[in-house]
Amino acid sequence: MPDSTQKTRQIDGKWKPGTSGNPTGRPISNPARRLLADNSEKLVQAAIDKALDGDTAALNVCLSRILPAYRPTIKPVVLNVDPSADLVEIGRQVVSAVAAGECPPDVAGQLLQGLGTLARITEIEELKDRLAALETAINLNKGAK
Repeated sequence: MPDSTQKTRQIDGKWKPGTSGNPTGRPISNPARRLLADNSEKLVQAAIDKALDGDTAALNVCLSRILPAYRPTIKPVVLNVDPSADLVEIGRQVVSAVAAGECPPDVAGQLLQGLGTLARITEIEELKDRLAALETAINLNKGAK
C-alpha cells in the first residue's frame, strides 16, 4: 500500500475511525452549480440587501429560508364516547359532538374514517372465523363418511 493509504487505513484495509475515503467530497461537475458555489456568500448577501431595500421577491426568498413552512396542528379533542356501544352508536356520538360544537368537523371526519376502518377489520375477522367454522364442519362431515 502507498504511504498515504497506510495513514488512513487499518491493517485489514478498513478505514480508520474518523477518516473519510473521500475527504474532498464529490466534485461539482455542473458548471452552473460550480459558479453558484463559488459565489454563494455574495449571492446570499445580495438577496439580503435587496430584501432590505424592499424587493418583495427577495424578501420572500430570505424568509422562506429562515421560517419553516406553516403546518396546521390538530389539538387533542376529548369526547365522552361510550366504549361499550357498537360502532354505529359511536359514530352517532361523534356526529352529535360536532353538532354541539365539542369537536371540529375535520377531526370528526378523521374519527369517522377510523371507525369505518375498524368496521372493515371487524368484518374481516368475523368472516375469517365463520370460514374456519365452515371448514371444520366440512372436515368433520368428510371424516364421518
